[in-house]
Amino acid sequence: GTFKIWGKFRYTKMSGGNKAFHTYYYLPNVPYVMFFSNDEIAASRGFSLHGTYWHNSFGTPMSHGCINMRIEDAQILFYWTQPTVGDLKTIRAAPENPGTEIIIYGVAPKG
Repeated sequence: GTFKIWGKFRYTKMSGGNKAFHTYYYLPNVPYVMFFSNDEIAASRGFSLHGTYWHNSFGTPMSHGCINMRIEDAQILFYWTQPTVGDLKTIRAAPENPGTEIIIYGVAPKG
């Protein structure tokens, strides 16, 4: 689908899943996070492009809907895309600093 980056965070904590189903995860300081959404996939779903320090199995499904990237690649995209962060560590898209449109091929996970 076609999405827009609505927020960028230099580092953020990501957690979720369910301990009973062995899907729980807790990842502090996930780097270069670029959250995206559209009219069908709400921002509250928490999907993003981001750097990944906990595995090197890129190309293998390993997430709850995010796009895991090598940290150095996520860093390049973080500073190349909008909204422009400048000296800030966190920013949300605004009319004067809109988010970059991205196209992602595939199907969002259910839930």
